[in-house]
Parts: sequence; structure tokens; C-alpha cells
Amino acid sequence: MRGLVVLAACTIGSTVLGQTNVDSLASRYAKTITGKDLRSRLEIIASDEFEGRETGKEGQKKAAAYIKDRFIEFGIGPTEELGGYYQSYKLKLTYPDTVNLLVGADTVRFLKDMYYFPGFGDMLLKAEQVKYHGFGISDSKYDDYGAESIEGNVVMISSGEPKRKDGTSMITETAKPSDWTSDWSKKIVLAQSKGARALIIIDQNFASSVVQFGKFIQRPLIQLDASGDTERESNMPIIFITTKMADRILRAGGYKKGHKKLEQGIGKSGVPQRLEMGIPITIEVNKNREELIAENVLGFMKGTEKPEEVVVVTAHYDHLGRKGDDIYNGADDDGSGTTTLLEIAQAFAQAQKEGNGPKRSILFMTVSGEEKGLLGSEFYTDNPVFPLANTIANLNIDMIGRIDKHHAPDSNYVYIIGSDKLSTELHQLSENVNSTYTGIELDYKYNDERDPNRFYYRSDHYNFAKNRIPVIFYFTGVHEDYHQPTDTVDKIMFGKMENIARLIFHTAWELANREDRPKVDKAE
Repeated sequence: MRGLVVLAACTIGSTVLGQTNVDSLASRYAKTITGKDLRSRLEIIASDEFEGRETGKEGQKKAAAYIKDRFIEFGIGPTEELGGYYQSYKLKLTYPDTVNLLVGADTVRFLKDMYYFPGFGDMLLKAEQVKYHGFGISDSKYDDYGAESIEGNVVMISSGEPKRKDGTSMITETAKPSDWTSDWSKKIVLAQSKGARALIIIDQNFASSVVQFGKFIQRPLIQLDASGDTERESNMPIIFITTKMADRILRAGGYKKGHKKLEQGIGKSGVPQRLEMGIPITIEVNKNREELIAENVLGFMKGTEKPEEVVVVTAHYDHLGRKGDDIYNGADDDGSGTTTLLEIAQAFAQAQKEGNGPKRSILFMTVSGEEKGLLGSEFYTDNPVFPLANTIANLNIDMIGRIDKHHAPDSNYVYIIGSDKLSTELHQLSENVNSTYTGIELDYKYNDERDPNRFYYRSDHYNFAKNRIPVIFYFTGVHEDYHQPTDTVDKIMFGKMENIARLIFHTAWELANREDRPKVDKAE
């Protein structure tokens, strides 16, 4: 592997790193990035004054104003297309406790008898019967639906899958369950495709599910507000109920033995069970919604020779806000990335003032909404200020101020994620820049497609990558203070940040000044 990198370095050296004057300029400006300056900025960004920078809240807006003022101070202008530094977008919050379920004369209680995940639209659904269709599976070896139609019906199904008396699955014919058990979304998609009006799922582990998914069930669902986009909300309510509630429904429908006997009977006989229960059911959804406005903050530096081509440098400046008396200041997540972006922007601004501005344009973009689901970067890539076809690369910085358990006490490393997913050239350039200028250990542990953490999909670069834009995600790993109020400035390693910031600056410099944009030569 090392030999391939050395060969690649020789191949691209004449076009990227072989110009001594350019190299010395880059090093001079890189040295303006210091741990001292990073600390002074982070002490502001991660202070209590910014209230944890929660998207759409006052603290986030204070942080946006601070970032905008720094761009103005550096002499980095806004984009003409926006007419300012802010790219504003709307968010819709949907609160969870506004679904009423009546079965017969009984009101089914939220978190006591049933739960659901927000995401389906307002409705008033009344039906005179409920159809039970076993485990809700349609497979070559076992089919709960068969030729029977469920179009327009409220359907109740059991979780899991049918098992024989010896505990083996009727589908896998082994002790290992099929993906009908591990991926319950398959059952939902199937019921939707067959036209069910609503799906009620019997959760055998209701209490533990409420604990496990409690924060997702009880907190508001936050989404980009795509007015008129009904595809973002399902028209089929999906409601999970207790086994006791399931048995009440079955008894009311004439089946006295309960769900467990029913499921065991399926496993014993191998024959699906389909019941029509003449019990009226009402599902009323009248969601309580709130609308928020959030901002991405964009500073733009126009290129001298290829201004239409753009390098985008990103970091998310939002965090988790405050909960009670606790303020989640997010010094590492992602105050470290935000302040690094500002230092890099200032170094480029100094170069531009001295007549050494980049050949390509650079967009310095701090995004909000990352902690809510990469929403700010999603909004940008859905509504790009500059054509995505002209965006040659995205360098994304998210948590680079600490060390994790895999490296302590050595701090001279950074995880590189995504550099080789779309472009061989970008990966080679990154390796060569590091060996030439910074000598940091580039760790690819989390670049592995089998990484169970799936970090490649969990920060803002991914919204660029899915649009076929080459990316590098810079990250130093999670730690005991991740998403805790204890993620504070006093624990940040500013010498480490300085080294990584200079690596990113040099990489951006090469991308902005090399002759050709990195080729997209991989399918990912």
C-alpha cells in the first residue's frame, strides 16, 4: 500500500506540490493558524452565552451572528446569490402526543398501551373491523397475506416470525431468525404496498422498547419544512401496542385464547391465521406542530482563474442546546470544527489580501441542523448556491479536538473518512499533502464499509457525497463527553487542533490551486 502512495505522490507532484514558490506561500499562511487563536475563538463559541447552539433557538442565532462577523472581519464576502451571509431554511417540529386511538369504547393510552414514531400526517380514520394477519410476512416459504386483499383495512400483526416447536424459524429453517424479525420496516413497507389504511404491531417487548426508543418517541420530530411535500409524511399510521391490548382486541373480536396461543398455533401447524374482528376502531391524528427558522452561514472567496469551480469547506456550528440547568456547550462537537474553519478562512483571507488568492473559489460554510439529522447541509445540497456540478470537493470538519480510547495518550492522529470513496486522486492528494507538510497519522479505521458506527453517513459531508462530490471527513473519534454537558473547552487539545487545521488548510490550498479538479472515478 505504501508503495502505491509513493508512486502516486511522484505522479501528481509536478502539478500539485512541485512549485516551490507556491509551497512556501502555503506554508507561510498555514503557520498563521495557531492553537492560541483556536482557543480564543472556541472559548467564545462554546461559552454559556451561546446556550448550546441548538438549531432554531436563540443560542444558534447568536453563534451565526458571531461567525458572520468573523467573515466580515477577515474580508470574506457574502455570496451574491444570497445577498448576505445567511442561507435561511424552515424547520417543522411535530410533537408526539397527539394521536388518539379508540378500540371499541376503550381509549388506548400513549406510552401505557401504545406508542408510535412521529411521521404520519393528520387524519381521522374510522373502521368497523380490524384484520389480523399473523406476522405480516409475505415470503416464498410462508405468506400471511396470500391472495387476500387488505386494501383500505386496519391490519394487526405480531412482531417476529413463526417458529416451530423446536424453536427453528419456518423461513430460515434454522435457529437464526430471518430479516423479517431483525428489520421490522420490511413489514411496514409490505403493508403499505398492499394498501393497508393503518398498521397495528403487537410488540412483545413493549416496556423495553419504550425505554430503548423513548427519546425518539417522546421528543418532537424535526424535519425540513417542504411545504406541499406530502411524500415526507406517510398516510399510514403505524402504532405499536402491548400484548395485553392485543388480547383485548382479539377477545372483542371473538378470539378468546389470546395472541400467544394464536402465534404458537401458526408455528405448530405451519398455516397462516387470518381473522376478521368486528370491533370499531378510530384513529385520530391532529398533530401539534411548530415552525422554526435556522441558518447556514456562508462566506465566499472568489477564485482568480477558475471562479466557477468551488471547493466547499464545512463544519456544523449547532449543538444540543440546554436541558434544564445543563448547557451542552459542544466544545469538541463541533466547536472544534467551527473554529478550525474560521482559522482556515482567515489564513486564506490573508493570502488573498497579499495578492495570493486561490485560483478556484472557496465556500466556507458553517451549517446548522446537523444534530437534527444533517438538515442544514441537506438543505444546501437540495438548494445549492453554486451548482453541485461545479463543486469539486467538500472538506468537512467535525470533532477534531480530543483523543479517543484507541489512541490515548498519543494525540498526533486524525481519522480520515471518505477520501477514497469517490475519487482516487483526492485520496492520493490527501496522503501526499500530509507527508509533505504535517506528518500526522492518518487513521482509516472508520473508513471501512463494515464499520458498525457508520460515521461516513453521520456528518454533513455525506449530503455532498451522495451527490457524487468527492469528500474528506476529518474526525478524531468519540469520547466519554460526547453529547454530554461535560464537552467543555478545558478538555480540548489545541496543539492537536492546530496540526489538523494546517493539514486541512494545505489540502484546501492544493484543491483550489492545482491544475485539474479531482476525478470522480469510483462508484462508491
